[in-house]
Amino acid sequence: MNYATDPTLSIENSNRNSTATLLTGFLSASFAIHTKQFIAAATCLLSLFAAIATSSAYATTILAMDIDKVAADAEFVFEGEVINSETRQDTSSGIISTYVTFRIDDIIKGDYSGDSVELKFMGGAFNGQIVQVSGMRIPEMAEQGIYFVESMSRDLINPLIGWSQGHFIIVEEDGIRRMRTAGNQPVTDVEPVSSIPPSIKKPLSVVEGNTDIAAGVMTESSPIMIQRALTVEEFKSRITDLIDN
Repeated sequence: MNYATDPTLSIENSNRNSTATLLTGFLSASFAIHTKQFIAAATCLLSLFAAIATSSAYATTILAMDIDKVAADAEFVFEGEVINSETRQDTSSGIISTYVTFRIDDIIKGDYSGDSVELKFMGGAFNGQIVQVSGMRIPEMAEQGIYFVESMSRDLINPLIGWSQGHFIIVEEDGIRRMRTAGNQPVTDVEPVSSIPPSIKKPLSVVEGNTDIAAGVMTESSPIMIQRALTVEEFKSRITDLIDN
C-alpha cells in the first residue's frame, strides 16, 4: 500500500515548452511540456490512477503513519549506501524513472541474499526532459541511510513506505554515525504508539511526502543538534524491537 493520494507530476522540455492540462473527476495535474511530448505525458499521468484517491494541483499528499506501522508493513528494511543512480525511459509507456542502486550493509527485516538492491523511483531527467513528482525525494549518490521498502515486487511511485516516513539518513558527527530524517531533523528517539488507546491517539491525517515523519519518531527541530540524535545502532535496535513486538 503506497499511500499517495495526490501526486502532482510536472514534465519540462529544455526546448520549446507548451502547457497542457489534463483534468479528470479525481485528479488535476499541470504539465509544462513540448507539444510532441503530450501523449507520453498523458500516459505518465494515467499510470498514477491506481495510487490516487483525491487530488490537488499543488502538492503530493499521503496518509500519515505511525512508526509501528511503517516497521510492520515494510517488506524489506535495510541499512545501505547509494552506489549508482541511473535515469531510464520506458520504451512502451514513455514514463521516466530513476533507478537507484544501494549497497546493502545490514538487513534489519526481510529475506534477501544479494549484496545490493535496485529500487525504482518515478521521475528524473532524461534526454533534456525533466519529470518531477511533487513530494518525491530520490536518494542521492553516496547517501547512507536506513530504508523501509514497501514492496520488492510491486511497481510503485515511491518504493519507500510512507515516502519520507520510511526514509532515514545517516550522518557522521565527530566520528559517530547518527540518524536524521529525510527532512534533516535529528532523530532523538523512537517510541511505539500502538499501545496508545484509540480514544486518545491522535487521528491520522494526510501529510506532504518529502519531509514528514511517522508518529513515534522523536526529533530535534534544528539540524545543528545532530549530536543529540540516536546512533545508527541505537536506531536499529529500536526498529528491531518494534518488528519483534
